Amino acid sequence: MAREQIACPRGFVCIYPDINFNGQPYVKRAVDGSVRHLPDYIRGKGSSLINNSNRTAHIYQKDNYFGRHVCVGREGSTIGDLRSYQLNDTTHSLRNNDAPCGA
Repeated sequence: MAREQIACPRGFVCIYPDINFNGQPYVKRAVDGSVRHLPDYIRGKGSSLINNSNRTAHIYQKDNYFGRHVCVGREGSTIGDLRSYQLNDTTHSLRNNDAPCGA
């Protein structure tokens, strides 16, 4: 029996513990800023991400925005499987800002 996906609210960035947006997500309102050290229940466990905010979301492999990272664009951009970025189960920090991806 498949678990029902938990939607990511508008204005928020959601990090899911399983690929394809499954499991109980960490939900962060983007306008509240960045997180240098994600909470233990998602720290080192993120596998997919949805960004439903008007800011870009940068997920980092290490605390304090260090290490390998990937940028997720604004307004509904997603990454369904962080394995393709070598970031599966290594999510440690999240930076939300207005810098475009690739800048």
